[in-house]
Amino acid sequence: MTTATLRISTPIAAAPAAPGKSFLSRLYAAFIEARMRAALRELEMHKHLLPEHQLKAAGYEATASNDGALPFTK
Repeated sequence: MTTATLRISTPIAAAPAAPGKSFLSRLYAAFIEARMRAALRELEMHKHLLPEHQLKAAGYEATASNDGALPFTK
């Protein structure tokens, strides 16, 4: 039997990284994000209908930067 040796001058690449999220999970996350943006747009469009002092009296503290106070983000 014979043996052949192959010399490579460049280092062998590392193993590929673990695969990312699946297509369906990325699609679902994008759908959820789009629905959240649509809900925030609706709230923004209609917030002028209530005076600000009534919103504060009712405890409404949600803003675009603090969406944790929105009723549907629990």
